[in-house]
Formats: sequence, structure tokens, C-alpha cells
Amino acid sequence: MKSPGTAVTSKALSEEELDLLRVNGTKVNYWAICPRKLWLFAKGLTMEHTHDRVALGRLLHRESYRNLPRRDVLIDSLIRLDVLEGEEKILEVKYSRKFSDAARLQLAYYLLYLKHLGAGDLVGELRFPRDRRREELRLTPDLEAKVAEALREIQQIENSPRPPNVAFQSYCLRCAYAELCWG
Repeated sequence: MKSPGTAVTSKALSEEELDLLRVNGTKVNYWAICPRKLWLFAKGLTMEHTHDRVALGRLLHRESYRNLPRRDVLIDSLIRLDVLEGEEKILEVKYSRKFSDAARLQLAYYLLYLKHLGAGDLVGELRFPRDRRREELRLTPDLEAKVAEALREIQQIENSPRPPNVAFQSYCLRCAYAELCWG
């Protein structure tokens, strides 16, 4: 799994490049977890609907923060914000902290995308209701560069005729795509 907290030398995205490379947030999340999972998803193979952990996450998402009025906000038919809290905070709700690096990168992408649309410097917050944890996230130049790297690599993976080779990881056993990857 790639770590969005590490220093990156990749240059930031221009406005034009961001327009060309824009994707949905799930792809950014999958890129940080597994490039093969991303490739399968990008090719239209969606396995999440058959997976119990995904169903638990959807239930948690639906039941958490019901008192907040702006939930599941779809922007440009592309990114879906879990919750908009006030005018300057975006909440991303996750079932587990296991892939928090991927969640951070996904949220950073949302912040960058909204900044690109003119929303200014918003604050992101990862929420893990089961653990009663919160983690604030602000877009930094290093994080912007990491998002840029992810978007460029996502495009390469999507354009590849074959799935990337990956090594088996312990989390592969619980992945919705495990059957496709490891038979």
C-alpha cells in the first residue's frame, strides 16, 4: 500500500491536467491500496456488492451522522462527499482505520478537486465512528503532489490492457476482488 504521507518530488497538477485526469474518489482509494483492484474496478468489474465488509461499511455510513443535513453530496457526477459539515469542512466516513492512508489520499483528492472548483482551502476530516476517532486533514503541497502522482498513475493503469502484477498481501484474503486475483 502506498503512503500519502511520504515526501513526493512529483510536480503539482495544472488546472488543465486536473481536468484531464479527474476520476472518482474510489479510484484514488483503490490506487493507494492495490493497483490490480483499481484496474479491475476501472474495467467495470465491481465486486463490492457481494462483500459483507462493504455492506457493513454502507450500513455504518447510512446510520452515522444522520443529524447532519448535507450528506452524500454528488459533485460533477464524479465525487461523492459523505458529509458537508458547515461551510468549510468535508467529512469522509470510514468503517475502519486499516486503510487510513488510502482514505487520507481520497479525502485530499476531494479537497484538491473542490479547490480547483473555487471552493478555497477547505478542511477535511476522516471519521471512524466504530473507533470514535477523528483525524483532520489539510491540503499541503506534499499532499497535492501525492494526489498528482496518484492521478497520473491511475490514468496509466486504466489505459493498460493487462492488470498490474501485484504480490499477495495479508489483506488480500478479505478483499472483495480476492477470487478474481487469486482464484
